[in-house]
Amino acid sequence: MGAQPEFEIPDLPRDLTELDDRRLMTLFSEYVSWQNFAATKFSESEIEENRAEAALRYVEASAMVAAPPAKGSVTAAKAQSAMTQPVQDARDRVLDAYALRKMTQVVYTNCERCVNLISRELTRRVGRDGPERRSNRWTP
Repeated sequence: MGAQPEFEIPDLPRDLTELDDRRLMTLFSEYVSWQNFAATKFSESEIEENRAEAALRYVEASAMVAAPPAKGSVTAAKAQSAMTQPVQDARDRVLDAYALRKMTQVVYTNCERCVNLISRELTRRVGRDGPERRSNRWTP
């Protein structure tokens, strides 16, 4: 999978219009790199959360089967098995996986918003200056 970029997530300037074209494109590239990395990590964290939930269901079922018959209802048996250490540990893993997924989603979403904002500024510049500016930029 993609490696974490070798630089921190950049700060977004308050006014993108003050940046020259080269700096704006660098900023765009940096955010896209982080967005790609975060998208990969987000998918991995979703998979891990699903695995943790499946493991919890298995541990809960195993605890129900292994528990001595509870007097009363199925609800009482579930409550008794829910208090076992393996079930509590599995629940903790589910919560940890959920927290990681949510935090990774925040990074991805934030980068996505920044990419979209910078992209709009780039589009505005191209639309404002027209094709002449693009061709003249590459001639001495």
